[in-house]
Amino acid sequence: MIYKNSYFRKELRQAYMENKISTNRKMGFALFLGLFSFAIYFVFQTLQESVLSDVVPEIMQPSFFSTIYLYLHIAVLFNLGYYVYYYDVLFFTEIRKNSWYLLIQMGYHPVTMFFLKLFALIYSVFLIYTLGFAVTVILTFLLKYNFIAAYLPTHYIVGMVDLLLITILCMTFSLFSKTVIYGRYWTFLTAVMVFMVKKVSGQYDIISNRVSMQNITTLFNLELSLYWQIVMAITFISCLICLFQSRNLAKYYNFPPDATILPEEVVLVEIDSRTGLRKLIKSKVKEGWRARIIDTVTTAFLIVFICAALAFNLFIILINASTPGQVVSIRGVIPFVFSSSTMEPEIMMNDLAYFQKIDDQYPIEEGQIILFEENNVLYVERVINKTERQLYVDIDNYPPLSQIGVMKKTVPRQAVHGLYSGRSRWLGALILFANTIVGRLLFLLVPAVLLFYQGHIYRYIKRSKKVK
Repeated sequence: MIYKNSYFRKELRQAYMENKISTNRKMGFALFLGLFSFAIYFVFQTLQESVLSDVVPEIMQPSFFSTIYLYLHIAVLFNLGYYVYYYDVLFFTEIRKNSWYLLIQMGYHPVTMFFLKLFALIYSVFLIYTLGFAVTVILTFLLKYNFIAAYLPTHYIVGMVDLLLITILCMTFSLFSKTVIYGRYWTFLTAVMVFMVKKVSGQYDIISNRVSMQNITTLFNLELSLYWQIVMAITFISCLICLFQSRNLAKYYNFPPDATILPEEVVLVEIDSRTGLRKLIKSKVKEGWRARIIDTVTTAFLIVFICAALAFNLFIILINASTPGQVVSIRGVIPFVFSSSTMEPEIMMNDLAYFQKIDDQYPIEEGQIILFEENNVLYVERVINKTERQLYVDIDNYPPLSQIGVMKKTVPRQAVHGLYSGRSRWLGALILFANTIVGRLLFLLVPAVLLFYQGHIYRYIKRSKKVK
């Protein structure tokens, strides 16, 4: 048993990139996760007074709670990407490559091998997640927010349990996925399943509440959520499935294609690792129709993403080009990012408001909201009275301690550019994000790179699939 004492170390080598033991890489990955979470937090701070403040206030607050809460989700996303990319190394696809069959013949026990493989992957996940968590906390100290230590253990446990649950589910599904491609799809589906369980069980209502997350016992309150009981049940069932299924699969051996000495009664077949189809060893392996569909969908998605991102950038440029005297109209509609609270609640701050472009003869009624120009400045106010050639306007929402009526104006009819027709809070937030450095990189630089190198990327993906 020359390898028996080193199987756990072998799994550790496989638990990170390129089968190499690399603590430095793990630490670097953890540092990246902490820095990335911190950067994303600052990006969200530029979107204050947008729809995000109403929908996800937990990530918009100047608090340790917000930075750590963001890290939990970013850690899951990046670990998910790591699982997808190194799927054939981390999970049970090695059983189909005869690794376990040979080891079992040498005296290894499949139960021991399963737990060693699971613990090795958990060890790597634990190390990366913990270091990234610490980096996020340390960076938040620099912002001099009020330090509330009660947030730390609750957030840490929540994020770690999510990663462990996704890990054991991915290992379970890998036993039933005949191909690496399908296994990667199941990996994405696993993350969706965990999210849905948290949502349905009420766990998200707990972890997104700053008050409840200061008390660790709240996480395990059965009256609030059954999430932890569900997690334990899923983990136990998944471990049993892995033990029995991995042991059963490891009993079989796939002969290599160049095997020449076989008993006469043995029929030799080859399982295509990409399509999962069984074929005679002498037959020519052809690309399955599922693979062709996947290639077509991937290419179409890439093209749609590039076109959508470039079109959105053009839209942003047009909106930013709106200046007094040169208001941009798109098919008779003037888009205008409203950066004031003077028309709340009709138009909220940072909403993208739509105005119907009108001429001097278009009828305007009292109570309607107009976009007009005065002293080379664009204003949005409501019509409170009118004459034949003049409109009297005022804002809806006066700031506290301000004099009511001070914003009343008399507007010449020819100064009106458009009539309010609607708004979009989400597009307003998206435009704010697109005007940040990160937004520019995402919506302009990334599509441009994909546009010029999409041929190389597609050929690389095809080559990678052939290798596997």
